[in-house]
Amino acid sequence: MARKKRVTHKFKTKKINGTLHMICRNSIEDKAHWSWEHFKDKSRCNEWSEVSINTTAVMCWKCAHSTVPGPEVKGGYVSKGRIRGWQFMKEFVDPQGNVFHKGKEQPKLKGTLKPTEPKPPKKKLSKLEKSALQNKILEQMSLVRGQLKKATFKKDIKAGNVKMRKLTRQLKKVK
Repeated sequence: MARKKRVTHKFKTKKINGTLHMICRNSIEDKAHWSWEHFKDKSRCNEWSEVSINTTAVMCWKCAHSTVPGPEVKGGYVSKGRIRGWQFMKEFVDPQGNVFHKGKEQPKLKGTLKPTEPKPPKKKLSKLEKSALQNKILEQMSLVRGQLKKATFKKDIKAGNVKMRKLTRQLKKVK
């Protein structure tokens, strides 16, 4: 195990509201410390940090932050020019003619099929349109319920129940 280096300087300390604070290690020129190469051309720091009784030296958060390089930010996702969800399609053909079956390339079929056309996006309903559609479906459901109460034949009851199930499915889609 390596021996700890002794601190050759006594750093200023003071009590603030009953807690001990010490000035940053970068407040003096210390060429023996590992951080000197980062701070030799920068101005001296005057930041005070909260410490315990036995602390001999401290480096403030600002100086510690400046010694660490920033994170390497790589470019995000780059699209390959294929439509969304192409891996999950039973058959997909990209613009270059490559054929894929459930995301696996089929080199034997390259250039034999025309490129897959993307589906047009669905029109989203506004809140007002949704509420109007819900009201319309609920009105139809109430009419069907009334017909079910009046129905006497088995075939009319079954047809009414089928209409009710269809309307409840439509209502669930709208919500």
